[in-house]
Amino acid sequence: MESQSANQLIKLSRKRKGLTQQELADQAGVSLRTVQRIEKGTEEISGFSLKQISQILEIPLEQLIMPNVNQISIDNNQTGSIKALYLASLTFLVNPLLGLLVPAIMGYTKQNKDALYSKHLKKIIITHGIGLFFLGSFIGYIMVADFFKIGLPSFLTAIFDSAYFLLIPLFYYVVVLTFTIFNYTLLKKK
Repeated sequence: MESQSANQLIKLSRKRKGLTQQELADQAGVSLRTVQRIEKGTEEISGFSLKQISQILEIPLEQLIMPNVNQISIDNNQTGSIKALYLASLTFLVNPLLGLLVPAIMGYTKQNKDALYSKHLKKIIITHGIGLFFLGSFIGYIMVADFFKIGLPSFLTAIFDSAYFLLIPLFYYVVVLTFTIFNYTLLKKK
């Protein structure tokens, strides 16, 4: 037996009860136009309208909803959640520490993590952690050396006194951004 759509079921039940569209609309507390559009299938049925109409027509709400359940896509491999992790890791563009903290918090609070989700979370945390370590060590070394008036080796002094100094943070951003975009696009292809 072929299952009926919600609109067909509503229309048939209304006719079996001997109600006009106007009577159904009045009893359900919705407009006549809403009932007309629902029965024609030209309007998405709101939760409120569906509940009201199902009560008046004495149709179990599940019977109206269930025929369309097979059209719902379930993300079994959590690719949507993993993509959200990669997008959240882009917060490193605002503050490098956020690129590590935001995905870590998202991963820690997520319920029902599978192995693939955990693997990608680990990759993101390791990548950002290593990047932050090198960026922080580099900047920290400069600050400590300056604060304690420690003489830096001549090759480092030459780097810090030139424009090449700016390449180090730039390198960090390029590497982490490339990693994030690459892994996100790999997920998108799946």
